[in-house]
Amino acid sequence: MEIAILQHVDFEGPAEIENWCRQTGNEYKVYRLFLGESLPKADETDFLVILGGPMSVLDELPWLEWERQLIRTLISQGKPVFGVCLGGQQIAKALGADNFQGEYREAGWLPIRTMGSKTVGALPEELVVFHWHGEQFGLPEGAERLFASDICPNQGFVYNENVIGLQFHFESTQESVESILQNDEAFLDGSTYTQTAAEIRRYPIPASNRELLYRLLGRLKATVPDCTA
Repeated sequence: MEIAILQHVDFEGPAEIENWCRQTGNEYKVYRLFLGESLPKADETDFLVILGGPMSVLDELPWLEWERQLIRTLISQGKPVFGVCLGGQQIAKALGADNFQGEYREAGWLPIRTMGSKTVGALPEELVVFHWHGEQFGLPEGAERLFASDICPNQGFVYNENVIGLQFHFESTQESVESILQNDEAFLDGSTYTQTAAEIRRYPIPASNRELLYRLLGRLKATVPDCTA
């Protein structure tokens, strides 16, 4: 089994997702789209991961639609798909949900609430996770909401047991957060739900984020024929 990871910009890499691949012995390849690398072929992809990026799914860029076509194809084939931030928005749009500019930006270590889920099992009632977004996605038809916050009701969803889209970054490490701050600190506009760079750097990454990320990725991997979590 090979996991294809789509990376949109050099400063938002796979971080803890790559650590999970290595620790669990999963083969993977990072497709660096920002360097002009081509998308993977659907028939050669067992599991697709789509990372974040500062671009908007509302932009009329051909490559964004090509990426959504790949997502649709893999979903139609019953293959697992996992997306964070821009990646989650791309999955939602590929499934027909609206994407829109939220009233506020969310950036920094902020809380989310969890929903009861029959699909992924018990979840902590509340988590603190890393946010870096202004746009939001609607809940795709037939999807189960997993997470919400006060200003973003759809922070994550699961669809057909093998597709998960998140608005936030479970994959964050100290290095990946620092990379975003070094390259996109201007996004922190001082509004109500954005922290300062100093506040973000001081916050210790909760161990529960990594644990739940690994659990979700393991569940998705288990949906691949002849694979176990």
